[in-house]
Amino acid sequence: MKKTLLATAIAGAIAASGMAVTNAQAATVYDQDGTRLDVYGRIVYGITSGGTQEEVGVKSTGSEFEDLGSRFGFRMNHQVTSDMSVYARLEFRGRADANNRDGFDNVRNTYVGVKSNTWGDVMVGNFDSVYYRSGDVLFDVPEGDGWAHLGGISQGSRGDAISYSTPTLEGFRAHVQAKHLSGNGAEEGAGDNSSTWTTAAAVDYTIDRLYVSVGYNQAKDVADRGAKYDGGSGNPAGEDLVGIFASYQFTPAFSGRIKYEEVTDTFSQARLIENGAYDAIESIFGIGGTFDYGAGEIYGDYYNISMAWDGASSRDQWVLGANYRFSKPMYVFAEVVEFDTSYSDQVFDGVGNVSELDDDLLYTVGVRYDF
Repeated sequence: MKKTLLATAIAGAIAASGMAVTNAQAATVYDQDGTRLDVYGRIVYGITSGGTQEEVGVKSTGSEFEDLGSRFGFRMNHQVTSDMSVYARLEFRGRADANNRDGFDNVRNTYVGVKSNTWGDVMVGNFDSVYYRSGDVLFDVPEGDGWAHLGGISQGSRGDAISYSTPTLEGFRAHVQAKHLSGNGAEEGAGDNSSTWTTAAAVDYTIDRLYVSVGYNQAKDVADRGAKYDGGSGNPAGEDLVGIFASYQFTPAFSGRIKYEEVTDTFSQARLIENGAYDAIESIFGIGGTFDYGAGEIYGDYYNISMAWDGASSRDQWVLGANYRFSKPMYVFAEVVEFDTSYSDQVFDGVGNVSELDDDLLYTVGVRYDF
């Protein structure tokens, strides 16, 4: 199933190359003389209805047939010595719910790396942040909307990035990452036109049935200096992001998870208004769990979300879902999400005026096939 049992969740969170547990249905097309090539992917279709209206006067909460993250990719690995291997990954994503002439037009996790059981793992390219891989991946459970996070999956990552992960030592593992933000292409005189770096780091620890991770992600503001992210993004609420995550396997069938994330260096209210960032999130407390009933899973999460803008109150959000696997590669699922009307029923203009938006439960039913 997805990220259910703690062992699977931990493996998904700290897998050095992201190759070990994702898409377990991957087909090996070549495996000889220490070199292996796998082809993998997934097709995910869903029908959604309800949710929060996106714009006043524009219908957006009716039923819709959607692609929910279909993708296709290759994983390569070569065993150089008994201690060291080199690997690569190339992944594409496109819309599978339409006659898309561009096909797979979005390049996702694509990187090269070197892994040593003694010295650790170095990866270069376009990949999920170490903040996400070590911690917030535990909450990346729903197929559709419902996962509340501060964007650590891509901030300071997704292209022009390099990361290093240590070997596991007495249950501990550390991860560091840097992303280069180039000033090339900016108009001369825009800021200082200088290139810069943004960083991320995480430490995780496993003992028996408990897994804990502490992460940091710098979403450096480069709006005034002419540099650009080229993949990934900054944080609309501010810069430095910190988070603590934990998962515990209470029984072989039930695991629980908890987290707290906060933007510790938030922008001023004037800056938030200037950016139109009225929906920027300052902190998230989340708690949830997953129960494996044999033929599928039942899962749910609750979040208390504090907004960065003083004109917006905190809000509650929850998601509840279930799936049923009727074959090894394919399962169906159903989910319901409440985004909470205390904030999400409002839209703000540039001077703080409020208009009402409809905010209903979001329902999603769908099917997923992994290969």
